[in-house]
Amino acid sequence: MALALASCGGGDGGNGGSGGSTNTAPAFSSAAGASVAENATAVVYQATATDAQGDTITFTISGGADASAFTITPGGALSFTTPPNYDLPTDADGNNVYQVTIQASDGKASSTLAVSITVTNDREGIRVTRVGQFEGAVDIASVETPRLDGHPNLLVAFANGTILQMAGADGSMAPYANVTGLNPTSTVTLLGMTRARAIGSRMATYILVREGTQVRVVCVGCLVSPISGYLADVADGSSVAIGTGPDGAAYIAVGDVAGTRAQGGSADRHGKLYRYSLHPDPYGGASVPEDLYLKELIGLGLREPVGIGAIPERLVVSDRGDTMFDEISIIFAKTENNFGWPYFEGTYERAAGGAGLWGLVTPHVVIPRGSGQRQSRGIIGGAFYTGPIAGIRNHYVFADKDGRIWSFPGSKIAGPSFDATSLELRNEDFRPDQGKIDHPVSIKVDNLGDLYILDSDGELFRVENADGGGSIIIISPSP
Repeated sequence: MALALASCGGGDGGNGGSGGSTNTAPAFSSAAGASVAENATAVVYQATATDAQGDTITFTISGGADASAFTITPGGALSFTTPPNYDLPTDADGNNVYQVTIQASDGKASSTLAVSITVTNDREGIRVTRVGQFEGAVDIASVETPRLDGHPNLLVAFANGTILQMAGADGSMAPYANVTGLNPTSTVTLLGMTRARAIGSRMATYILVREGTQVRVVCVGCLVSPISGYLADVADGSSVAIGTGPDGAAYIAVGDVAGTRAQGGSADRHGKLYRYSLHPDPYGGASVPEDLYLKELIGLGLREPVGIGAIPERLVVSDRGDTMFDEISIIFAKTENNFGWPYFEGTYERAAGGAGLWGLVTPHVVIPRGSGQRQSRGIIGGAFYTGPIAGIRNHYVFADKDGRIWSFPGSKIAGPSFDATSLELRNEDFRPDQGKIDHPVSIKVDNLGDLYILDSDGELFRVENADGGGSIIIISPSP
């Protein structure tokens, strides 16, 4: 780093020093840079200088691209006005190197020094350890009853329809279910699953299954009619997502990548969001329904839904855009929500007439598509973490399919929409001891508050509280 010195004459024209000698400006003796860990609240740099005439030296901030980020005492103690956040830098370049110019003055002449303060990462209590590998896994969910060792059982779903039950503590596996389609001879592909209410407080496992191009819902533990009628056809490449809402019910969304059906009627389920529940009296009417599920239309206007989850009292829907933006919408699980596709992508009105849509939802988070650190190559759903790890407690944690992991605090939920510049980039915090979280496909929180991430190469990671206490588990599959 270059040392920048400058001086300017002052005082009485040269007789301000001791013994009547010509006055000279103070000379800096402190370095031109320093490093400090994020969240620092104390002094991050001590400026020092000498004066040939022995005059008292006073330090001030005279400039620099990030001058407003600092305060300095007359004695040269430099501090951040707000503790710096490595995951969300506020310096002009966004690279965690803050530039400030310090001035030293003897009252008659002055010198300046350009100083760089580098903020380094603190993992904030997060420790990630790889503990196993399971190829072909596509989703995870938790079982409510914990094992005697205190770790809940996890359900690990594989594309071939197999679901295994895994002990989070030691990675041991046991069979849970083998999902088939309506035609026992056909090939099924398991797309996702969630644990949600069946009848009353009873919990069951709701599973999305593709059989050919048709998608159905299978329920393990619902006791009646475990397989649903036709949900949607995804021959056009539209996505389907499943998750559990704040009310404990299962929610299922179907995409409409073409944008021709998302604003259509409820008879066409593409682009729609539904609350699923078991029919309390399916045989009480004049005719038997197509299946024993009730499907309540909650919203429309979705393009490529990839995640459904919950933040206290609200439903979170993650939807991938076409070429411009991905979005996260945080809504109350009422009816008449319109997510805007194909009229809107993010908050950009791509087709005239969007502003007149009834029940239009403004997304809380809008992320531009692209390859940059604060751009998305296709988000995946996330989860709201309330566990013991202080660095992410009460944060919504989510990612994109190329491994960028972000979070934002729950305090932003009640505020206006924000973009990726307000997201904390968490990749350094989630760096494991071996392996790599590079293609995450699912992020979940279990009933004990532990966070899980499923990647795409089969690696299973446990994310623990490095300061002691609860754990997070992360699972990884195959590209």
